[in-house]
Amino acid sequence: MKRLNRRIVVLGMLLLLLCYPIPVQAAALSLQEICQEFEEAIQNGENQAVFTANSAYTLDQILKQLEKAAEAQQLLYTGDYTCQKQIFGDQTHYTIGFTEDSFVKVKRLDSEKAAVKAALKALKNSDYTTRFYSDSSYYSVFLLMLQQHPEYNYNTMVWKNDNGTYGYHRSRELTDTEQDQMMRRAEKKAAAIVKKQLNHSMTDLQKLKVLHNYLLKNCKYNYNLEEIDGYEDELTAYGTLCKKKAVCQGYTAAFNLLAQKAGIYSIAVCGKVSTGSHTWNYVKVGRQYLHIDCTWDKTLQTGAKLRYDYFAISGELIAQNHTWNEKKFTPDHVAYCKYLY
Repeated sequence: MKRLNRRIVVLGMLLLLLCYPIPVQAAALSLQEICQEFEEAIQNGENQAVFTANSAYTLDQILKQLEKAAEAQQLLYTGDYTCQKQIFGDQTHYTIGFTEDSFVKVKRLDSEKAAVKAALKALKNSDYTTRFYSDSSYYSVFLLMLQQHPEYNYNTMVWKNDNGTYGYHRSRELTDTEQDQMMRRAEKKAAAIVKKQLNHSMTDLQKLKVLHNYLLKNCKYNYNLEEIDGYEDELTAYGTLCKKKAVCQGYTAAFNLLAQKAGIYSIAVCGKVSTGSHTWNYVKVGRQYLHIDCTWDKTLQTGAKLRYDYFAISGELIAQNHTWNEKKFTPDHVAYCKYLY
């Protein structure tokens, strides 16, 4: 009887094993394989990754793989996650969850040159949505490009976030439609002026002189605009070319845009004169780099006779009454205009 009972017990245990098999632990993944698991989960739009890893790995090491997986897909891992884990001896079973805020779409920049190119392309293409990211922030590069190219500045702002992203934002004083229309009108007007006023037989210096003369003849300096707080047409290429009124930033912006249409490299220089902050142009003419200040030539003008006191002059000459940070406005910066073509 006892032997029969033992047989029944053994048989029962066998039936239990058949119905409820002992779970087999999945193979522990290497860090590289964990990164691949994260990549596949992100690509497939899943909200979690499930895997087994060696218990010797720390959670920080695991999350570093998540950061790498995000980077491979032009995403920035923000640090948001959920984690469940079960430890089985020397192995740990992980379930890493992704929240809505776990990733941000970014364009990564790996050098200052790449940042310059990205900033100029964003300005010209009115790209106010791309979030840029780099291990070393190039926020200052984006700010400098905006200063050097006021032809795209309609009270535009450079922003940066605590997560390390940065980029351009539109002015809050203009609607998207208003700004787009102003920029298109300025572009169209500049192209028409260049087509009508210039010809292929002219040298670059002759072309610049014609453009200088056009601004002095067709745009008035607004002496009444003493204090500027926010957006003003006079600060823009649109106000200068289409409404024919400007202050120094407007003249500089319009001259940049006209020079670009003529195929000549020109940037704005932001500096100071005796009356305060001031901007003018720095251009490439052949192998020379010269300064042009349309604003001062305009304000020196009496009657119809044009002035050329500040047309195509050297840095030494203009430095007699203009000051600026020469490290921020160099021939190398002028050469970056190639990214606008």
